[in-house]
Amino acid sequence: MNIFTYTFSVLKMSSAFLVLSATIIGTQLSAQKKIDSYFDHLLANNKMMGSVAIAHRDSIIYTKAIGYADIDTKLMNNKDTKFRIGSITKTFTGALVLKAIEENKLQLEDKLSAYFPEVKNAQKITIRQLLNQRSGIFNFTEIEGENEWEKSFHTQKEFMDFFINKESNFEPGTEYEYSNTNYALLGFILEKVYQKTYAEILDEKISKPLHLKNTYYSFEVDSKKNEAISYNIQNHYIRNGVTNFSNHPASGGITSTPTDVNKFLFGLFNNKLINAESLKIMLPEKNGEYGMGITKFQLGKNEFYEHSGRVENYFSDYWYMAKENLGIVVLANAINIPTEDVSKALTIHAYNNDPVLPDFNKTAELSTKEFTEIKGTYFTNDKKESVTISSDGSSLVYQGSESGQDYISFNFKTKNTFEYETIKLVFEPKKNQFTIYQDKIIKVFTKNAS
Repeated sequence: MNIFTYTFSVLKMSSAFLVLSATIIGTQLSAQKKIDSYFDHLLANNKMMGSVAIAHRDSIIYTKAIGYADIDTKLMNNKDTKFRIGSITKTFTGALVLKAIEENKLQLEDKLSAYFPEVKNAQKITIRQLLNQRSGIFNFTEIEGENEWEKSFHTQKEFMDFFINKESNFEPGTEYEYSNTNYALLGFILEKVYQKTYAEILDEKISKPLHLKNTYYSFEVDSKKNEAISYNIQNHYIRNGVTNFSNHPASGGITSTPTDVNKFLFGLFNNKLINAESLKIMLPEKNGEYGMGITKFQLGKNEFYEHSGRVENYFSDYWYMAKENLGIVVLANAINIPTEDVSKALTIHAYNNDPVLPDFNKTAELSTKEFTEIKGTYFTNDKKESVTISSDGSSLVYQGSESGQDYISFNFKTKNTFEYETIKLVFEPKKNQFTIYQDKIIKVFTKNAS
């Protein structure tokens, strides 16, 4: 029962959550031990496997990798392990489109009909609207059956055929709605104007100029190339469904490392890829607004640019403080806490403050004793499905075992009842069971006896 799907949302946090000291740290041993302990704590509690990096100006001041890249071969994640970065790919694609405009290959007001007239409203949709997510084109990742469809290789024509009959969600330019289809189309347009593949354009315009040795686009994950496999967290790690990234082209298919993403961000914000005028066009003016593959948020007096992503169970996030040239990158191949929590801990560390080690044995409403009674891994009677109940340090977290299943934080209602939108979980600790109610579906799960 695949009850949840992932969608991009602009980061929303209290502006008071972070008080930064005046000076970004260097590589102080005592501070490093404290942030190392934070990531060891995440791994020990089965909250994350992955890799992170902090960059200040053009220098990497901290890296850490935890967990396995490939559990079967016991290959550990390291600072050079490569991850699928999901929708962070859109920031790369946005930069590539603006580079093409600088090279007179495109114009922002060019119509989509010049390249793909078969798309609904193509004669009204501009390159600018595709970049700003204001085209109204249906999001292909929301098409029923997409989880199965994406497992096989598809040509550009097959990709187009997959979404082409879907009606537009609104008139171009009248609204904002995040759609992966917009950036997939931008990648196809780049291929047309350069007469090269997206992989070749990425390599020529970004990876080679910035010396990003671990950043590229390919169709399949290969652990023999030190590429991490994505996993679902249950009572053990379950390999996630296999995606062919021909189906997530310029919208979510790039492979990279935290160090390389930081180098890309520094290059982008310091005019090593596109000029200052193009960068100004690319960046959103208002907090919470979607620019061209990038958004912005404010924390107190601190202004950050950001994008997050997810494909399979690869979760990714970057924060970039342009004023300080401070970059924070989190790439995970298994996680069931918000990446923004990890980014927050790294930012706190960058300013020589100690991150808090969350207590994953309770929630805000339940004591350790009360939460212990309901946490754990539960199974259906036929053992075909499992669900792991854990804590992110504040809320109850539900993580199903099915491919493509996102982790979800449920809201507390009573001691044994939790809700998320129209979905309700009711626990019976004495029976080691919970029941899930979703629409007309009622299903009982029983806790693993071991």
